Amino acid sequence: MASLSTTCGWCGRFANMQPYGEPAKVIANSEAESYGVTKTEQTVCRCDHCGRLSLVLQRGHATEVYSELITVDEEEWLPASVIGRSFEDVPSQIGSVANEAYKCASIGAYRGAVALARAVVESTAKSKGITANGIANKIDKLYEQNLIREHVKDAAHEVRFGGNSVAHGDLDDLSSEEAEEILLLMSEILEEVFQSPARVQRQRQKRLARKAEKTQPASPDAASGPVQAGGVDFST
Repeated sequence: MASLSTTCGWCGRFANMQPYGEPAKVIANSEAESYGVTKTEQTVCRCDHCGRLSLVLQRGHATEVYSELITVDEEEWLPASVIGRSFEDVPSQIGSVANEAYKCASIGAYRGAVALARAVVESTAKSKGITANGIANKIDKLYEQNLIREHVKDAAHEVRFGGNSVAHGDLDDLSSEEAEEILLLMSEILEEVFQSPARVQRQRQKRLARKAEKTQPASPDAASGPVQAGGVDFST
């Protein structure tokens, strides 16, 4: 087997993963097909960055049980790479849950991801003192209080709809694309309520600080010119 590349589940770096030890072992769950077999192989690989070992499971097609895979249809690495996302300027408790939602999605736990995204939206409203009954009313209050624009309000409701399917026991399958879209909408809400206003405030403070420096009057000593005594200039 040729070397592979993936995000290492140990060190979190995207690295070359070199097959390690004995050749791939065929798992005994091959299925005969008209053109050969469908089978799963497992291979131990060593990360070139941290040196730790991971296991890759590959399922695909081969001409026979003990021949190499011709195609790889599914690939899974153990331990899985968990990838979160940091949210600057978001209250730490809310930001940590949003980060956890992204971590869930990175390992395929899509229902957990959208359920946490829904919780992030409701907690965002609560952090602004909104205590209306139900998440739908809280979202509408965010809009009424000019904390979010209309399209962001609509985004928040889409996150709510996605999370409700899990919270209310309608455990339908979620695709990775749908989960990622819901997380993106969640991120836009955090951007609107916390992150963008914080950036504006920082820039305003920088501008006012520069203005204050320019308008600050010169010190009396500097205004009176060089100080001399006995013909010697002491201004330097």
